[in-house]
Amino acid sequence: MFICLEGIAGSGKTTQTKLLADYLKNVRKKEIFISAAYEGERRKVVADFMNTSGIKFDQNAVMFLFQALHAAQYHEVNNALKVSKTVIADRWRYSFFAHHLYQGIFGKNENLILQLDLLAFRSLEPDICFLIDIPAKIAYNRYIEREQSINDNGLDLMNLEYFVTIADYYKNIAHYKGWYIIDGTKNQQTIFCDIKAIIDEKL
Repeated sequence: MFICLEGIAGSGKTTQTKLLADYLKNVRKKEIFISAAYEGERRKVVADFMNTSGIKFDQNAVMFLFQALHAAQYHEVNNALKVSKTVIADRWRYSFFAHHLYQGIFGKNENLILQLDLLAFRSLEPDICFLIDIPAKIAYNRYIEREQSINDNGLDLMNLEYFVTIADYYKNIAHYKGWYIIDGTKNQQTIFCDIKAIIDEKL
């Protein structure tokens, strides 16, 4: 099974990913693979390279750097699915569309972005996708408090307008694709119980 959690930064995706992974591994006895292209050490490696290479990266260059992470993420997920692991993705191909369309890379050329998506993700779709839905202002405030923005080399696009636009995109695609929309304003345990109830029905 391939499970995806989507939502804007600060919505609680990573927390819920960990809670779900712990539950599926320890209670349901599933072999788990967690996929998170943008998080942790990988993002740090890309950021460190950009900040220390002496190269000034424009938006196109930044996009292709992260495109490499996307391609690696696809291969890891596909390999895990081939050996019947349960995959939980903290973001998937929808984030790629949302962020690059907002940034206006390639003049908002959706056809070109679709081709790049096809190269990286091969149109692989999750079996279940959750949108952790939270007001943009709340997510933005959480994001600022965590100070996770990489502000060098043109990556500091995470302003409130950005959050509002991306949040609207996610809601539109969630309704179009029939995702499960989870109220992200609830406390962490209640959110997890909402997700868990749906997963238990599907297993």
